[in-house]
Amino acid sequence: MCGICGIAGRSDPDLVRRMTGTMVHRGPDDEGFFTDESVSLGMRRLSIIDLEGGHQPITNEDKSVWVVFNGEIYNYRELRGFLEKKGHRFATNSDTEVIAHAYEEYGEACVHTLRGMFALALWDRAKARLLLARDRLGIKPLYYWISNGVLVFGSEIKAILAHPEVPREVNPTALDLYLTLQYVPAPWTMFEGIRKLPPGYLLVWKDREARIERYWDVVFLDAPRPVREADAVEALRERLEEAVRLRLIADVPLGALLSGGVDSSAVVALMAREASGPVKTFTVGFDVGGEYNELEEARTIAKRFGTDHHEIVMDPRQAQEWLPKLIWHLDEPLADRAFLPTFLICRFAREKVKVVLTGEGGDELFAGYPRYAWFRAGESLCKGVPETIRTAAIKLAGLTAGERIQRYTRLMLTDLPLADRHLAWVGNFVPDAKSALWGPALKGRPRGEAAKELAAAFFPAEKDGSLLHRLMYLDIKTWLADDILHKVDKMSMATSLEARVPLLDHKLVEFVATLPAAIKLPGFQTKRLLKEAVKDLVPAEILHRRKHAFQVPIAEWFRGGLRELLRATLLSADRLRHGFFDAQEVQRLVAEHLEGRRDHNQCLWNLVCFQLWHEQFIECK
Repeated sequence: MCGICGIAGRSDPDLVRRMTGTMVHRGPDDEGFFTDESVSLGMRRLSIIDLEGGHQPITNEDKSVWVVFNGEIYNYRELRGFLEKKGHRFATNSDTEVIAHAYEEYGEACVHTLRGMFALALWDRAKARLLLARDRLGIKPLYYWISNGVLVFGSEIKAILAHPEVPREVNPTALDLYLTLQYVPAPWTMFEGIRKLPPGYLLVWKDREARIERYWDVVFLDAPRPVREADAVEALRERLEEAVRLRLIADVPLGALLSGGVDSSAVVALMAREASGPVKTFTVGFDVGGEYNELEEARTIAKRFGTDHHEIVMDPRQAQEWLPKLIWHLDEPLADRAFLPTFLICRFAREKVKVVLTGEGGDELFAGYPRYAWFRAGESLCKGVPETIRTAAIKLAGLTAGERIQRYTRLMLTDLPLADRHLAWVGNFVPDAKSALWGPALKGRPRGEAAKELAAAFFPAEKDGSLLHRLMYLDIKTWLADDILHKVDKMSMATSLEARVPLLDHKLVEFVATLPAAIKLPGFQTKRLLKEAVKDLVPAEILHRRKHAFQVPIAEWFRGGLRELLRATLLSADRLRHGFFDAQEVQRLVAEHLEGRRDHNQCLWNLVCFQLWHEQFIECK
C-alpha cells in the first residue's frame, strides 16, 4: 500500500519530491523516485509484502519498464510462476514486480491479469509511453491534471496541488453534484481541471496527449435461465472463501473491522476458519445509545468466533478536534458522516495491526438496500393502482403521518422517471432547496441538473434489464466508488493502515452479477444469497436483525457538543465570503435545526464540510 505520483511531458524530480512529501501518511516506511527524459515518478511505501525487497520504483530485467504502484495484487504468486515459465527473471518477491513483467508480456492488456486493488503508473522507456490504471471497482484512487502538454497525477489531490501551475478553483458542476449526492462522482473532483480516473479505466500518455479508455465493466445478465438457488449459494460460498483467503496474504499482522451487520460478520467468520490463531477485531460505538450503537451485535460475533476483540467509543469532542484534519485527508468535501468513526476505528486498529479486512460492498453486491425492493414495489403500484387512489393515499399520509413517511409515500405513489425517484430518495438538497441556497458567486451559471443527468445516464428509457440490476449498477459506479471506498481509503491511509475489501473481489462480483435478479432479491428479503451462504457460520440474530444504516448522531451533536462548531463555521459572514451560498438561507437552516423545528442535520453537515474544505484548500488558511 502506497501513495504514487508523477509528472509526464517533462521531468521535474524536485517537484515530484514535494508531491511525495504531501503523502507520507500513505507510506511512512519508504520512498522512491525515478526520472527519465520526459517523466518523473515518485512513491511513498507502506510495507506489507516483501518488506526488505519491495522497494519502488521497480523495474524489469533490462530496465526498460519502471513501475510505481499502490495496492495489492492477490494473485501475484500465480502470475509470477506463469511469467517465469515464459522466461521472465525476477529480482524481488514483491507483487509490484509482477506488473512490470506482465506488461512486458501483454502490454496494456496486463491489467486484465491483475486480481486485486490497485492504482499504478508504468513508464515504458522504449516507447516513451506512460500507462496509468485504476482497479475495476475503484478501491484505490487516482487523480490527474493535464495542461499544455503536461500530465500530473497522484494518489491524492494534494500531491497534484504541489505543482505551482495547478489552479485552486471550485468546479461549479462538482459543487452542484456534491450538494445533492454528498460526494463528488467521477470523473469530476471539486477542483476545476483536476479529474478522477474512473474505476476500471486506464490512461495512456504518449506524445504529450492522453488516451482514456475503459478496460472492465460489471455486466448484469437478465436473460431468463434456470438457476437453482442452492447451486448459486454453494458456488457463492466457494468464491467468498477464496476472496477472503487471498486477502490474508501479508508479511505483517492483520485483523478485521467488525460492525454488527451481516457483511463484516461474514468476513470475520470466514477469516476465523482460515486463521491459525484468534482474529483481531475492532468495533466503534458512540456516546449515545439506540440505533447508533452496534457494540452488542459485534460482541456476539466476537464471542462466537473467539476473536481478540477491541472496542472504542466516539464522542463529539473528538469529532470537533479531528474534523479539519480529516477534511484535509479527504482531499475534497465528503458529507458521509461515517468518515469520523472510520478514522477513529482505523487509528485504533493501527495500534495492533497493519492490515484490516472490511465488509464494504455487501449492500451493492447482494441487493442490501431496502429501497431496491421499495422502488420495485413503487413501480408496480404506479402501473397497477389508478392515479385517483394514489393521490388520495398521498393526501391521507399528509394528514396523518410524520414528515419522513409523507416523503416516502409521495415517492412510492407518484409516477416519476426512475432517475427522479432515485435522486428524491437518496439526495440531500432537492432542486428547490438548492435554488434557495445558491449565492451571488453562482448567479447566471447553469446549475441544478447535473445529478439528474448523471442518474438518467444509467436509466435510459430504452435500456433493457431489470430495475434491480439497473439500481445496483448505478450504486456500484457512483455511491460505492466515490463515497464508500473513497472514505475507507482516505481514512485508513490517514492512519497508515491498509484496508482490504474481499466482497469486492472482481471475480466474485462478476459471478454475482450473472445471477438472476429474482434470486438476489425475492420479495423484500435483502442480501438473501449472502445470508444463505453463511447461515451455518453467522448467528441467526445477526442474519435476521432489521437493517439500519451505520448512523453517526450528527443531529444530536449539532444541538449539543458540536453546536458551537456549527455556528462558528456557518453563521459568520466573513467565513461565507466566497459567495457560493446565500447567508440568510444558511442562517434559516441553522436556526430551524437548533430550535428543533426541522431536522436539517445532513444538509448542514454538507455545508460544514464544504466550508472547512474551502478554507483549507482554496483559501489556504
